[in-house]
Amino acid sequence: MKVFAVLIFASSLFSADRELTVSPTGPFHSVQAAIDAAWPHTVIHILPGTYAERITVPASKPFLTLRGDDAMKTILTGNSHAGLPGPKGPINTFSTQTVFVQANDFSALNLTFENSAGNQGQAVALTILGDRGIFRNCRFLGYQDTLLPQAGRQYFDRCYIAGATDFIFGGAAAFFDHCTIHLTANGYITAANTTAQQRYGYVFDHCNITSVPGVKTYLGRPWRPWSATVFLSTEMSEAIRPEGWNNWSDPAREKSVRYAEYASTGPGAAPSSRVPWARALTAAEASEFSIGKVLAGIDGWNPLTGKVLHPVSVAPAKVLHKAAQPVIPKSSAWLAATADGQIFTGTGAAWNPTRAHLPPNATGAHLLRTADGVFHAVWSSGKHLAHATSKDLLAWSEPTLTDIMASQNALDLQAPNLFFDGTQVIVTWSCTIAKNFIQAFQEDVEANPRIWYATTRDFATYSAPKLLFDNNYAVRDAQILHLTGRYALLHNDNTWPTASLRIAFGETPLGPWGPSTDAFTPKGTAAPAALAAGGEWWIFHSGGGVHTRDFWTFQEMPPSAVLPSAIIEVPRAFAAALPR
Repeated sequence: MKVFAVLIFASSLFSADRELTVSPTGPFHSVQAAIDAAWPHTVIHILPGTYAERITVPASKPFLTLRGDDAMKTILTGNSHAGLPGPKGPINTFSTQTVFVQANDFSALNLTFENSAGNQGQAVALTILGDRGIFRNCRFLGYQDTLLPQAGRQYFDRCYIAGATDFIFGGAAAFFDHCTIHLTANGYITAANTTAQQRYGYVFDHCNITSVPGVKTYLGRPWRPWSATVFLSTEMSEAIRPEGWNNWSDPAREKSVRYAEYASTGPGAAPSSRVPWARALTAAEASEFSIGKVLAGIDGWNPLTGKVLHPVSVAPAKVLHKAAQPVIPKSSAWLAATADGQIFTGTGAAWNPTRAHLPPNATGAHLLRTADGVFHAVWSSGKHLAHATSKDLLAWSEPTLTDIMASQNALDLQAPNLFFDGTQVIVTWSCTIAKNFIQAFQEDVEANPRIWYATTRDFATYSAPKLLFDNNYAVRDAQILHLTGRYALLHNDNTWPTASLRIAFGETPLGPWGPSTDAFTPKGTAAPAALAAGGEWWIFHSGGGVHTRDFWTFQEMPPSAVLPSAIIEVPRAFAAALPR
């Protein structure tokens, strides 16, 4: 197993171990070259100039800062727009950004991010997918889809954002503090695609909305039905239409959107003329949208200091000392099923091969043993859920195939799993829905899964499928874990810049699920299989494994010859009786 170690510490804002300089005369002539050479905790000082280049801050480089001296004189620019030729045909919105931030804990100050394509369709100046982004005194210039804070939490302090159509859009929890929002043509300021489970979307606090003469625009329209956007104490020019908000030609969304204002001022503030499905907040309600509450998350991030109260950390395997092993009760053993259908038994210290096996063609099957001693296996068979039973893990019933997503416009069904909640079995799986309200960053890609579920008591009839988990990023390989007093959803963030494991927590096995933790495995890991033993959770994945007591501090496992794709606990006597 390749050794992977990540140590994430609470960090002071803009602290750095080194500084690199970009200028027209060097030493780095391009911003991307400096990023490629940088380590985490590096400040990249960009001297005045116009830098026409496509820039990516990869997920492997957290805690980078891009710093200019004057936002008016230091410009990062591009002119890509949707519809231009690409390697697989015309490019979509999410391939147009001038700057693409995939890393956590990114900071920028005194810079202009520009897409100069103009009124030619979607043309993004900056996309940020990483968590805990900070932008101070920056300018974002474009026309349609200028700024895409798509995921995580983002803080914009005294920034200038210009555009016309949906020019602040995406699914992040984003706080705009004393920013100027400038309208260049008729359109819509925001198009949030907040999910139903997100408490916060976009919050504009003490901002100033300005415009060129003659412009008329809306405060926002809902990219998704649960769009959340709030304006607090904002000065609004006459460019804001009296009705304020638009339903995107879908009256049904008026029942679910979360649009609100508090203490708007200026000629565009018209509380008596606003649409009835947007709220006027009281002072007490407005106080719920403070910087701390919107951006703290579950790790206690403070964007004013840049510090994280509860960072995730991953320590390398203890290869030079006695490695920790799970403490399994003497009466129990583990059964580990591998992706190729083999079944091993063990106590965690060693694995023993058996002649037990999964059903034929049951690649990546997951197991559940019910109280009657029967083993249930589920796996994907094209767009169908496959299920078979066995009493001895040697002979299996003929598989049944269920088109469990028949009522949905699903393109596939992947990675089904099982959880028994005490009265019924919860079946989970991932699938991509053909383009509709559920899509987000990868909406034009036919590999953008979310986690769905149904319940059953007999594996013959199932409840109607429902969305289980959607934190505004592609996700698959989910497993529900029962913790003390709550539940966790272990899953693979399947967004291609990340592609690693994360955890979300909920009060019930069906959620609602809160914000996700940082990733705690390297990029490219998937297929988690977890089991509790000795007060710890042991999480195996496609590249190895980790163990943890609290899901914040992780320890890598030493290399193992067996990498389970599914793992369950059984009586040791049963495991010992399996033929070898």
